[in-house]
Amino acid sequence: MPETLDSDFLAEYEKESYWAESHGISQRTAARYRALGLPFLTFGGFVWIAKREGRQWIASRVKRRNPPRRRARQAITTNTEISAS
Repeated sequence: MPETLDSDFLAEYEKESYWAESHGISQRTAARYRALGLPFLTFGGFVWIAKREGRQWIASRVKRRNPPRRRARQAITTNTEISAS
């Protein structure tokens, strides 16, 4: 990375390629995430992802399954036989 970038900037942002690699996704997937709303900054011909906001964005997209419904209690059947007379 160029030495002219401020260390504070580098502490808050990372290049899209590095961000994607550190999250185990491809750069193409990261670009798709940008289209879906991932916060980013274009600066110096590179795409920079805000580290904190990126993590928050991913966390906001986690979907949890609804817990399965409890089964209705089966009617307790007694030993009563219904006869067809």
